[in-house]
Amino acid sequence: MATVTNWIEHLTTDVDTATEGVQVAGSVYPHVGSELLFVLAGIVFWLVWTFYTAAGEEEEQGKLARKRHGSNDYKNNITEW
Repeated sequence: MATVTNWIEHLTTDVDTATEGVQVAGSVYPHVGSELLFVLAGIVFWLVWTFYTAAGEEEEQGKLARKRHGSNDYKNNITEW
């Protein structure tokens, strides 16, 4: 089994592909340079998710506040406490 001990030399050395096999040229992994776009997309998703979650929780808390339960209502076994 062949091993590569120096990746930089392997990736930058111009060799004859007919005698050495398929030469690695170009990117080591796909979408090189798009990391910033993925980070920005993640931040936008997080902000939108946070906004919608906060709006939903505010609506739910508003509904509960309008019911105006008293501090002793749990003793009467009121549902949806």
